[in-house]
Formats: sequence, structure tokens, C-alpha cells
Amino acid sequence: MTAATTSSASGDFLGHPKGLYVCFATELWERFSFYGMKYLLLLYLTKYHLFTDSAGYDVLGAYAGLVYALPLIGGLLADRYLGMRKAVVFGALLLTAGHATMAYEGFQAMTYAAGTTLAEAITLNDGTVLAAGTVLADDIVIQDVVALKVFFFALALITVGVGFLKPNISTIVGKLYGEKDPRRDSGFTIFYMGINIGSFIATILCGWLGETYGWSYGFGAAGIGMLLGLITFLKYQHLLEGHAEPTEPARLKETFIGPINKEWAIYLGGLLSLALVWLLVQNEPVVHVAQNSLLIVAIVGIILFSMTHQEHKGTDWLAMGLALVTMAVGLVWAFTDIDTWLGLMLLGLVAFIGYGFKTHNSHEYGRTVVLMILITSTIVFWSLFEQSAGSMTLYADRVLDRNMGDTEIRASMFGSLNAGFIMLFAIPFAALWVWLAKRGWEPSTPVKFGLGIMQAGLGFGALVLGAQFADDAGKVAMIWLVLAYLLHTTGELCLSPVGLSAVTKLSIGKVVGVSMGTWFLATALSETVATRIGKMAAIDTSGAESADAMSLLTTYTSLYEFLMWVGLGVGLFMIVISPILKKGMHGIK
Repeated sequence: MTAATTSSASGDFLGHPKGLYVCFATELWERFSFYGMKYLLLLYLTKYHLFTDSAGYDVLGAYAGLVYALPLIGGLLADRYLGMRKAVVFGALLLTAGHATMAYEGFQAMTYAAGTTLAEAITLNDGTVLAAGTVLADDIVIQDVVALKVFFFALALITVGVGFLKPNISTIVGKLYGEKDPRRDSGFTIFYMGINIGSFIATILCGWLGETYGWSYGFGAAGIGMLLGLITFLKYQHLLEGHAEPTEPARLKETFIGPINKEWAIYLGGLLSLALVWLLVQNEPVVHVAQNSLLIVAIVGIILFSMTHQEHKGTDWLAMGLALVTMAVGLVWAFTDIDTWLGLMLLGLVAFIGYGFKTHNSHEYGRTVVLMILITSTIVFWSLFEQSAGSMTLYADRVLDRNMGDTEIRASMFGSLNAGFIMLFAIPFAALWVWLAKRGWEPSTPVKFGLGIMQAGLGFGALVLGAQFADDAGKVAMIWLVLAYLLHTTGELCLSPVGLSAVTKLSIGKVVGVSMGTWFLATALSETVATRIGKMAAIDTSGAESADAMSLLTTYTSLYEFLMWVGLGVGLFMIVISPILKKGMHGIK
């Protein structure tokens, strides 16, 4: 029995190390704060600060993309220097400060229609003053510029905070168990249940408070949740039994610059990075290009490693050259045309992989290629799935009949359906795979991916069908959005846990961490792709709520019909090529 198992057994609660419940509570409150503001974000920008849909999508995309990318850095710093406990505390402090800052609203934006004669002088967003008596030639929106700067700083605090906390709280859970401890899987199940409980409660409570009593109440409640998580972790961190401490504590005390040691240099670096992140959350194109570039480097690098990590010596330079040239051309297009970019990227990878198979037919190469294809396919799934905080939230706000008797369901509250359905179906799905496996009927991993992507498409099919039964005012019954969330969740259960397992099983041992990072880079990219897709149904007016509901429904239905066919088409393609992918997995199931 390992030391970790022995020490944990001495302080168990309900059959698991007490430290598990510290992580459970901390992650529950962190997810409470995260999801509590996520589904309010786009509504807040478009309804309070009167952003156009496109501008609001840009902020959401940049923020969400960074939230999923920065944990790679936070995890690396914790592994090499800080240790998980210190990283979690620092991240929680930043998150608490960020959510507290989010509670500052400033004054609500105002719209002046073209032709209006100003009764008093007004100051435009750029500082220009228009005198009283001026007749406006164009529509003008006056926003609280100071409040928006504070808002972006709050997003920067939250983003960097998640980067330090998110990867390391999960790692601590794994450290609490020995390598062969049979309780490990059930421990992670308990931990992930905390994530979904926090998400479910927060989306309902914070959404209701924010849309009913004021945005600051919703954001403030999210902040209180994070503060509770920080207090819980600080009070009970001793129950982690030293598993989250730095591996080389003396290294942290080494001098970095002058009186500043390496530990404080990391903290100061994290604080200084807030300025860069503050700029990035306001510049979605930069975030998007960075995600694309890093993902390409990761995929090509891992495949190259698999080529050289075998008995066959040498590298297929023709394949590599063709791939890199093709993808370099695509990089130029990344600034303007995402469809061309993704197409060229995939073309380059296909050329690279094809030539590689001629000379690199080892098990490691085949498994690596299959893993990279699976990871690339997740961009499609998550781009569809992440419409939830974007176009689907605006859809719920603008065209959904949200009345249930005398009660009106707030648009942001529908985001809780995903977490609710996961809590209902996660265990039955896990049991289903076991039941099918015993009978030899369990689908292969590529087929599960295909089924997951197809269900994401079918979710939008439910909304397309529901639009055919809209009432005279152009409003759609809630049941269709509920069905869409159900299908998206069952699709997630087919793909997400299976995908994480595939990363650990298919990747070469020496680069399993990099492979897992590539998985999350693909997820980060999908966040910006999702918001760019949402722009296809953008309503670029500051008063969308006064627009004709039927025309809005037509716009959203057109987008969802397109996404339905994308999901069904890509999912079917994955199923069709699954025999080839299964062969490339060389016995890995």
C-alpha cells in the first residue's frame, strides 16, 4: 500500500480522504461563482451597456477562450514551483477580487436616436462633447466608459484566477489517492458532482437575482460564493495531508531579482499579467489567432514526436514541410476568414498524416494520429455546445415563451439545465457503457465521438422543429429549449469523459501532459469559434427587445438549421471513418 493510501486511510470520511471534501467544497463554490456570472455576461453587455450582439460575442469569446487556455500555464507553474495548495489560494484570491469588482455597474448606457435635438450637452465615449441644441445625424449610444474599464479588469482578475485554481484543485484530488487505490474513480465522481451542483445552483440563483433585482446582485452573489470557497479551503487545507505542497520548497526561496524570491516573482508576474489579459479580453481576434497557432504547434509537435519515438529513425520531412507551408498560408487567413483557415489547417494535417503513414506505421504513431483527429473533432462539438451562453441565451431572452403560470423564468436560468441533466444521467451513462461492454456491444471511442457530435446537431434540430410551432407573437414554447439542452448533455456524456480517458490511453507516456493540454487548447479554441458562429445570428441594434419576435425567430432558426446539419454531418463522418480510426488505435479501447 502506498504512503498516500495509508495516510488517507487514517483520516477518512464516508470512505474517502477528508481532503476530497475540501476540494469538493472549494470547487463547488468556484464553479458557483464562474457559472453564476457566465450566463449573465452576454445579457449584461447587450441589455445594460447596450453592446451590439457582435461586440458582446467578442468579449464572451475572448474571455471564455482565455479561461480555458490559461490553466495550462497555471498548472505548469504549480508543478514546477508553487505546488497546488499555494496556486489554489492565489487563484482563489484573484477570483474573489474579480467577482467583487464585477458588482460595480456604473450608470446604464443610453441611446439617442438620429434626429434627436439634445436638450443638454452630452459626452461621447471618445470624450467628444456635443453641445445642447445639436441635432443628431446618427444613432448614438452613451456608455459608462469608466465602468467598462473596471468590468474588463474584473474579467482579467477572474481569468488569471481560474488559470491558477482550476487545474490544480483537480490535481490535488488525484494526489489524495495511491496509484492503485480502487477509490480513485469514485472520488473523482464525487468531486465532479460538486462542479455540477455549484453550476446548477448558481445559474438559477445568480441568474434570477441579476435579471430580477439588478446585475450587481447576480454578480455579487457569485462573488460571495467564491469567498466561501476561499474560506473553506484556507480553514481546512490541513486535511490535504501535505499532498499539495511544492516538491522543492527551498527552490521557492531562491533569489529571483534583488530581494524578490521566486515564489513572490510568480505572484508579481501573475498580477502584472492582468494588464495583458485586460487588453486581450477586449481583442478577440488576437486571442483567436493565438489559440489557432498554439494548437497547430501542439498537434504537429506531438505527431513529430511520435514519428521519432520508435525504432524507425528519421523524420518525414516532405510531410512536415507540406503541412507547415499549408498551415502557414492558413494562418494568414486566420485574421479574416475562419472557414478558410480551418479548412487549410485540416488539409495540412491530412497531408502530414498521410505521408507519415507511408514510413511511420508503428503503434505509437497510429494512436497519436487517432488522438489528434479526435481532439480536432471536439472543436466542432464544443463550438455547438457552447452556444448555450451565447446565442441560446439570447434566444431564450428574445423569442422564448418563458412564462410558467404567473412566474417568468429568467433567460439566464436555462443554463442550469446542462448541470441538472448531468447529475441525472452521468451515472446511468457510465453504467450503460459497462452493460454494453459485457455483451460486446459497446461502441468504439470514435463512434462515441460521432454520436456525441450528432446529438449536438439534433439539439439544434429540436429548436428548428419548435420554431414550426411558434405562437402568433413568434414565441416558442420552453419545452423545445429544454429538449435541446437534454440532447446536448447526452452528447457531452458520450464525448467528454470518454475523450479525457482516450487522451491518457492513446498518448505516448512522455507527452501525456502535453496531449491533455492540447485537448484543453482545442476546447479554448472552440469558445471563440462558438461566439463567431453566434455572430451569424447577431442583431446589431441596441433595442433588440423591441424588434419583431417573428423576424428574430427566423434569424435564429436559420442559424440553428445550419448547426443541425453541421453536427449531423460531422458526427456521421466520424462514425463512417471509425473502423479506420479503431484500427489505428491498435487494440486500445
